[in-house]
Amino acid sequence: MEKSVQGLRFDSATTFTGLDFIARSVAVMSHNGTPLSPDAICGNMTPEQKAIFLSRLAFHQDRLKTQPGR
Repeated sequence: MEKSVQGLRFDSATTFTGLDFIARSVAVMSHNGTPLSPDAICGNMTPEQKAIFLSRLAFHQDRLKTQPGR
């Protein structure tokens, strides 16, 4: 009988990369005129996830403000 190997399931909500993608997307959408509420987005996040998300959101918002042509 063969043993099957299953890897860990990737959950982007628990990684810096996943939260950064969400934060970058929200920053771009807001910058382009789509009103979004960061508090509503953070509604089901853990305190750690919320802190990372809000930090990355602030970073991407600042970055968009300083980019020429944006």
